[in-house]
Amino acid sequence: MQKVTTNPKKKSLFSRMTKCGLAALCVVLGFLVVGACTIGGFSSPGRAYFAPAESELVFYLDYGDREAVLGEVYINVGAIYTPAGEDVTFSFRHATASGSYSNGRFRAGALGDFTMGNIYSSRGEGLSGGNYNWVRAFDLRETTESVTASSYRLIRITVPCDMLINEVVFLDTEGSVIPAHAAESEVQGYFDSQYWHSYRDLFHVNDRESVYGSLGDPANLTDSPRVAAGAHTYTNFTQDEMYTLMQIDNIRLGSIIPEGFAVTDTDAGPLATLLPMLGVLLFGACPFGLRIFPLLCMAAMVGAAYFFGKELFGGKGGFALLLCCLFAGGGLALTVGRLGLSIAPAALFVLLSYLCMYRFFRRGAEAENPMPGARNVLLSGIFFALAFAFDPKSLFALIGLAALFGVGVWRIMRAHRAQLAACAEAAEAEGAQPAEAQAADLGGTPTERRAAAAERAEALQEGSAYRTKLFVAFILLGFVAATAVLYILGSLPLYYTYVRLYEADPAAPVLGIFTLIGNAFRDVFTLDNATAFAAANAGSPFGWLLAFKGATLYSASTDSVYVALNAQPNIAMALTALVAFLCMTAGIVFYFVSGGKKGVYATARAPRILGAYFVLTVGMLTSLLQFAWTGGASAGYGLLFQCFYLGFIPLLLYTSSAFESGGKLRVLGFSVTRTFAIGAALVAVYAIVFALSLPMYFSIPLAPAAATACFGWTSFANNGFYRI
Repeated sequence: MQKVTTNPKKKSLFSRMTKCGLAALCVVLGFLVVGACTIGGFSSPGRAYFAPAESELVFYLDYGDREAVLGEVYINVGAIYTPAGEDVTFSFRHATASGSYSNGRFRAGALGDFTMGNIYSSRGEGLSGGNYNWVRAFDLRETTESVTASSYRLIRITVPCDMLINEVVFLDTEGSVIPAHAAESEVQGYFDSQYWHSYRDLFHVNDRESVYGSLGDPANLTDSPRVAAGAHTYTNFTQDEMYTLMQIDNIRLGSIIPEGFAVTDTDAGPLATLLPMLGVLLFGACPFGLRIFPLLCMAAMVGAAYFFGKELFGGKGGFALLLCCLFAGGGLALTVGRLGLSIAPAALFVLLSYLCMYRFFRRGAEAENPMPGARNVLLSGIFFALAFAFDPKSLFALIGLAALFGVGVWRIMRAHRAQLAACAEAAEAEGAQPAEAQAADLGGTPTERRAAAAERAEALQEGSAYRTKLFVAFILLGFVAATAVLYILGSLPLYYTYVRLYEADPAAPVLGIFTLIGNAFRDVFTLDNATAFAAANAGSPFGWLLAFKGATLYSASTDSVYVALNAQPNIAMALTALVAFLCMTAGIVFYFVSGGKKGVYATARAPRILGAYFVLTVGMLTSLLQFAWTGGASAGYGLLFQCFYLGFIPLLLYTSSAFESGGKLRVLGFSVTRTFAIGAALVAVYAIVFALSLPMYFSIPLAPAAATACFGWTSFANNGFYRI
């Protein structure tokens, strides 16, 4: 009989995974699946068309044999090259297509004018949040019943300024798409040859391929006739995401970006645009395409929280699993982490950088084999470089990383000195040993043993020198070279955007590429908060310190229904973390005051407790400092802060278990420790608050009274619900 053998590598891999590790994997996969199913749809507009200021775009509507007439007009507009918040007005006119065309055929009052704000309306007169979303410009279903279809064969749109139009869609009164054509070659066949010469120029001017390349192809205006309208984040982009999409449009335009206003997102680094752009290139300019890669980063960060907890608390991973679950369901991961913004990727790589540096801090680097420890320093530098390229405000993380590295090096040098001292003591002991004892010793002659001790000391010195060189080389390679190269290379696709922003005369640029990149780097440290929601949620950079303040990221509320996406951390977790931080701080003080390792609070877990408190504290403080000097930060920017902040909850429980004594408790027929019972009770409270907060995490429509009852009480400050 042939025996079936298993792959030893696979067996080894799965045998190393604990039950907590498998549970953490399920949490990550569950988070990813839920996020992927709720970040948005795949329906995206077609390729963009660049419409210069005062241009007139003419469409021919092919009704075919249908009896239904024009009922609705939808438009999807991309980047508008006018100041953010300014209202822009589109003029819609219609004409018949019978007989020869003559000037004045388009009726002056037909359809009318449609006004929208560029990202938002500062005067409140135009439609807010219209860019990149399907916007219904006109609803004619109740006013066109007596109008024949032929009256609406030609539609002319006049645009007030330079802009990108993604798509224009015409629906009949039954909700079906009416085929529309804007390209001269497509329209000619619909006209009698004797009249075509009089209509030709209307469609000929639509074609601007000779000036704008593919962005001037009139077929782009109607190349993907579909509509995904709705008052929900599943179909619509948030205002902050519109800045990312505008950056993508600026990159696509390249050298043909119009002079004047180029609305760009200067609050983050270059990779903040390039990563979502990859999703847009793969899936189109749809909510799913923009958000999928930030969501993947968020799911990876949930997994990284588990490994971070494993490094902090060790064991089989129970406390690490708790940290993973708290972070995944803490509120910000399910809101900020599911949007097409740079917050999640930047936070992920800062956390990974801390994780690698903390591994170095705890494990050090042996003189005989320094590569594993030095590799942690290199990886920490590379992850920091990625975080910096996503958001240069991650620079403040260097304070905590430098502290961990400095203490880690100090511990290594202290151990090195102890080893050298041991070698010296061994050599001196050999010299003072009696002759009879030396003769009885089987370890060789005294001279040989002294020589061996000297060789050992010399090897330690050489190993230490090599280790130091590795540290210096890896710090320069990871934290300096990789950071500079990633940031510069990532900025190159934004060159023409920077020219429009910082050159006095973009047509004749004089600033070098490094000067432009330096100007963009400077602007990162001043949050604009140009959108209506961001400005309302800003308050102060410390507004989200204790997670009491919510932030409205998206709103589609009416007088009778509440539909909004709120970044509101779980208030029960926030309060518990505050208590845990205060208790742990007091406990650390008592530990050192009472004698440290020899005091009454000494325990075998003290090194882990002290190390975990140290890294959580420096991580929390440096993530707070990222926005302390920029102003205008809202709860949405507290994602990284929350990860370190919530870490104090499992740390307090871990510390409690270290000092726990006495018998176990019987709960629901199970025998559990007091620490486990307290932790389970806390998790139950968190779960209740989480369930009540689901409507604001996923924009679930609720009546205002129901929204107030579910989560209106979860903020001591002004919750986003009350700002709408």
